Amino acid sequence: MESSVHKIRAFVEAANLGSISRAAEKLGSAQSTVSRSVASLEDEWGVRLFERHGPLLALTDDGERLLGDARNACEAYDLLGRRVSNMGSLEDGSLAIAAPSSVVSLRLPKPLGRFVEEHPGIEISINECTYGEAERLLIAGEVDMAFIPSKLEGEGFISSAYDKDEIVAVTPPGYFPQVPIEIPVDVLLGERFIADTETAPLLQRELKGPCISCETSNISAILAMVEAGLGVSLLPSLALERTNYDIEVRHLSHPASRVLYLVRRRTTEMSLAAQAFLDYL
Repeated sequence: MESSVHKIRAFVEAANLGSISRAAEKLGSAQSTVSRSVASLEDEWGVRLFERHGPLLALTDDGERLLGDARNACEAYDLLGRRVSNMGSLEDGSLAIAAPSSVVSLRLPKPLGRFVEEHPGIEISINECTYGEAERLLIAGEVDMAFIPSKLEGEGFISSAYDKDEIVAVTPPGYFPQVPIEIPVDVLLGERFIADTETAPLLQRELKGPCISCETSNISAILAMVEAGLGVSLLPSLALERTNYDIEVRHLSHPASRVLYLVRRRTTEMSLAAQAFLDYL
């Protein structure tokens, strides 16, 4: 490809300057090299590009028709070279992440902020979604990495434990006055749940037929409804950072936790920007 571009560039400069010698001088090449490049291009394309009058050149009709496309090809190749160079120096590129709400709001802002500050040309795409959707996006190749509660089996993926937090019961103040600080799961049977999409699977696994009155990924909405007495919730402790709601947080008598994995494609299949972002995590 590169040799073909050199030939096309020789044609373009010879046409622009009307002279092989002037084109050679501009390109920093020997006159014989530029002459051979133009002749070789004429052979490859099966057309005569120039009428030659001694040292001067004049475009043929075919050469005139092809000159615009030849210029575009050179410009596109130059643009491609700049883009590749910028990507290598992280002045250009993209990074796509899929993660649940708690990670997006409480774990990603700081490392992403540092990354963007140092590499402002990188396009960032954040998909706040359920675990299942995050896994689907990763498998489909629509994101570079995802945060999910299990390792992703199969070749081509690398799973690393990223975070572990306790699942706690969240209730209105004084909601269980006769219950010790640590709540047995059985006490929660029959309660109305404001369910977090991240911990809903735990509800379904630990409680038989939980009464879920609302399910959302909006932690603020969950806490506001719990505060208003509309129900109780089970939440990852991470989701309770930086909150000031009038609620009561209880440990479960049989502790449960959520382990989050950072799952990504193998390094050779990731974008340069995504590879670089791993260091910020």
